[in-house]
Amino acid sequence: MSYLDSLNSTQKKNIDIIKDESIKQGITNPYAIAGLLSIISKESSFIPREETSYKNTSNSRIRKIFSRVSGLSESELTSLKRDDLKFFNTVYGGRFGNSSNEGYKYRGRGFNQITFKDSYNKMGKKINEPIGENPEKLLEPKIAAKASVRFLKDRISSLKQNGKLSSYNANDINDFKNEKDATMAFYHANTGSGKSVNYVKSQENGSTLGGLNKALSRVKDLYNYIYQLVKTEKIKIFSKKTKSTYPTIIITSLLVISVYTIIVYIKKLK
Repeated sequence: MSYLDSLNSTQKKNIDIIKDESIKQGITNPYAIAGLLSIISKESSFIPREETSYKNTSNSRIRKIFSRVSGLSESELTSLKRDDLKFFNTVYGGRFGNSSNEGYKYRGRGFNQITFKDSYNKMGKKINEPIGENPEKLLEPKIAAKASVRFLKDRISSLKQNGKLSSYNANDINDFKNEKDATMAFYHANTGSGKSVNYVKSQENGSTLGGLNKALSRVKDLYNYIYQLVKTEKIKIFSKKTKSTYPTIIITSLLVISVYTIIVYIKKLK
């Protein structure tokens, strides 16, 4: 059974929403769209959600995720994780625009878990949605898609600016040649453009959380789905060849028109 076969109608509908938003924001490379979707798949399974309780998560895993609990004893951490409000205020409070009691309010939400007040406010301005004032709006699929696509698009731009995107055999977001390179690049973008390429590539075999492996195992199915979806809808934004032939067609057409105009003009002079 393919990964797509395991998804319900709501998840597939949200894939369509994210695909449409990607195109709207100028992402027309099928590998890029598939890579972006593969990252969202491992973050939220295409259901916009808010960060859930860690009360049933092992203390060892919590310690791997949140450095702020490193000084707590096992009993203290066990007690803390049972209270969601206190837990999120502890791990997120007083950071990146959050006051000490806003960690719970600005915990992760959306398709790829935007976190912290500063991030909500900045993204809200970029996508022209009031998510800073109303964080729960990131649970709406269309708004969540806007935010996720813009977030990952901006992070890919950062990779390009610091010279790391070329490590994934691409010069820009619409230049990917295969699913793996695109997935690795979007994983790097999502985890932080400041991370080294060597660190990101090492996660393919050594990730403690397994996110990259999940994304890589799903991207081929997502690529095939997106390609067939766009083909069925007859949206001619890309072909199997990721390089667009439209510029060549346009230039050729202009040359033909120019030559025809000159011929007509010469005949009139005669």
